[in-house]
Amino acid sequence: MSNNRMQSIDLLRGFIMMLMALDHASAMIGRVHFSEMWGVDFTTYPSLAWWFTRFVSHLCAPGFFFLMGMSIYLFAQKRLASSWKETDIRKYFFKRGGVILLLMFLLEFPAWGLGFAFSEVHNESTMPGAYTSGFLLPTTVLYGLGMCMILGSFLWKLRNWQLLLLSIGSFILSGWYISSANPMAAFHPLEHFLLVPGMSTGVMVIYPIIPWIGVSVFGIFWGQLLQKNPDTIYQLSFKTGIGFLLGFILLRFLGYANFQFTANDTWIHFFTLIKYPPSLTFILATIGLNLLLLTFFSKISDKNWLKPLKIFGQTAMFFYILHLYLYAVMSIAFPLGSGIYLMYALWAGGLVILYFVCHWFLVFKKQKPLDSWWRMI
Repeated sequence: MSNNRMQSIDLLRGFIMMLMALDHASAMIGRVHFSEMWGVDFTTYPSLAWWFTRFVSHLCAPGFFFLMGMSIYLFAQKRLASSWKETDIRKYFFKRGGVILLLMFLLEFPAWGLGFAFSEVHNESTMPGAYTSGFLLPTTVLYGLGMCMILGSFLWKLRNWQLLLLSIGSFILSGWYISSANPMAAFHPLEHFLLVPGMSTGVMVIYPIIPWIGVSVFGIFWGQLLQKNPDTIYQLSFKTGIGFLLGFILLRFLGYANFQFTANDTWIHFFTLIKYPPSLTFILATIGLNLLLLTFFSKISDKNWLKPLKIFGQTAMFFYILHLYLYAVMSIAFPLGSGIYLMYALWAGGLVILYFVCHWFLVFKKQKPLDSWWRMI
C-alpha cells in the first residue's frame, strides 16, 4: 500500500479540522451557532451564507468518528507487524481514550468557558430532557470520541460482516429509541450517555455512544477494506459515496429518516438534517461526502501545497485544543459578535498561526517513543 495513498486519510482529517475551526470561529467570534437537535424546534438560519457555514461543518463529526475507526484498524495492523502484541494495542487505545476524556475536562471546558465569558449575545437554545436547575455534568464530542476509542480496542478484530451488522444495528437501535421517546421527559443519565442527546437529571450529552460507535465501526470496516484492497478501495469509496448521496436524496424527498419532518420547498429546508443524534439522512449525506473527499484526496496526495492539511491531520487533537483557545482569545474583542466576512478573515488568519504551531508540535511529537503520552495528543 503506497504511502501517498495512505496520506489521503491525513488530508481528509486536516480538511475537516479546518471546517470545524470555521464552525467554532462562527460560534465564538461571530456569536452565531446552530444546534440541529431532535425533539425541539428546528434551527432557523438567518441567511444562506450562515447556513452554508454551518452545513459544511456537518462533515466534521461523522468524518472524525469514521476516520478514527479507520485509524484504529490500520494502527493496530502496523503495530502487529512490529513488536507489539494485541494486549499492547488494547492498552494503548484504552490509554488514548482516557487521555481524550481527560483533555475534555482539563483543557476543553476552560476554553469554551473563555470563548463565551465575554459574550453579550444570549441565544435561546432548547434541548430535549427535563433539566431545571442544579449540578450539570456536560460532555462534548471528546466524550463520544474517547469512549468510541476505548470500545474500538475490542472491536478491531471483528470480521467484516460483524462490523457491518454492528454498525447498522447501532442506527436501528438509535432510530427506534429516539422515535419512541418523549423529548420532554426526564431521562436517566445512562440513557443520555448511551442513546439520547439532551440534558436532564444532572447530565448533558451531545454525542451519545451508541449512534456514534456505528460510524466508528463503519470506519474500522473501511480500514479493513483499505488494507486488503488498496488498489480498488478509492473506486469503491467513490461509488459508495455516490450511492449514499442518492439514498439521502431519496429519503429526503420521501420525508423519511430525519427524526422530524421538514419541508423540502427550499435548499435550506432540504438540507436541514438532525445531527443530535445523527439521523440516517444526516449520516448518508455526510459520510457520502466524506467518502468522495477521501477519493479526491487520494488523487492529489502528492501535492506540496497540501502540506498544511497533512500537518493539521497529523496533529488533530493538539489542533483541536489549541484552536479553541486561539479563537476564544479573539472572541474577547467581539462581545456582540462580528459580521460574517470579518469572522471568515479571522478564521483564516487563525489557521496560519495554527499551521506554524502544529508544525512545531509534529516535529516534537515524532521525536518521542511510540508509546509516549505525547503520541496520544
